Amino acid sequence: MTDDLPLQRKGHPYIMYDMLRDSYNGVKSTIQIMKKVDMSIFKSPLTVTGNGTALHSGIAGSQVLGRNGFQWISIQAYELEHFGRSEGTVIGISHTGKTKSTVDAMEKAGKSAVTVGISHFDNTPLLKVSTHGIVIGNSPDESLCNTKAFFDNAFAMLAISNSFGDLGLDLDNLGEKFRNVLDRSDDPMKKMAQGIGRVDRIFVLGSGPNFVTAREGAQKIKESTHIHAEGIELEEFNHGCTSVIDDRSLVIIINSETDSPRTGDIVKACRFTGTKTAVINGEGDYSFTVPEKVDPYIQPILNMVPVYYLAYYMALQYGVNPDYLRFEDKRYLDYDNVVFPPGAH
Repeated sequence: MTDDLPLQRKGHPYIMYDMLRDSYNGVKSTIQIMKKVDMSIFKSPLTVTGNGTALHSGIAGSQVLGRNGFQWISIQAYELEHFGRSEGTVIGISHTGKTKSTVDAMEKAGKSAVTVGISHFDNTPLLKVSTHGIVIGNSPDESLCNTKAFFDNAFAMLAISNSFGDLGLDLDNLGEKFRNVLDRSDDPMKKMAQGIGRVDRIFVLGSGPNFVTAREGAQKIKESTHIHAEGIELEEFNHGCTSVIDDRSLVIIINSETDSPRTGDIVKACRFTGTKTAVINGEGDYSFTVPEKVDPYIQPILNMVPVYYLAYYMALQYGVNPDYLRFEDKRYLDYDNVVFPPGAH
């Protein structure tokens, strides 16, 4: 089960909102913590593992390495344990440090690789089975949606990538840019959610480095709104998914300069089916431009900010408590108790 359920609030601001607003403090603390880490422990090749938001954050902070020619891979923890191969350094990420599949994968990986566990808590199962452990953030993420934890994890991995690849990134400056995006995205995304209103299904699209933003965005929309959402590669959306969109659907596109022509095609086509479009960094029925531009392979971390706000404010449109993953309904808590016994998540 999820061992520590947050206190239930009755309305805005929910804990998810407070955690999102506090993300800069977590990122600032994480950057300082990572400056003290002995980066010589990371040997090639790097493997990043975890589940859900933890894995997505690891990818978001690592993919700049690929663009610069350094060897790294990402793999979901269950896949790594049962079907993967471990060598070099395996980095396992878990907010609680208790996620069983991540712990099991790291324990197995330790037989053939150096393992580094990243968590927000000390003395956790993940850190105990890892060769090295790193505790990040300024405080735990109290909402089950773990938006704040995503950014802490992503900046921790970005710090590792920066050192491993000798990339020369100014993480303090990136942290300030992140704060600016955090401050300037709130009200516009609230208005966007109000304009969109209610829909029945959501697709979140992105390509290249923004594919992970699409995946994580869809996960957060599902968790916070309880509406079905799918994160899918931009072009792949046109191969089958369009058969299920209609005027009760929403397509969110995480756009880039490379994608703009194809994004424009999709926005235009959606008007024939009456499907609403929301475009981050481009033009749709609803649009928002992230107020800071950085390396295209780091930009997805900043692009995540408005998508998280949108997920939160859409939850308010539906009268949903976004902190709870529906666990106030005993049926869903009972489900969780089966797949995550006490101490396993």
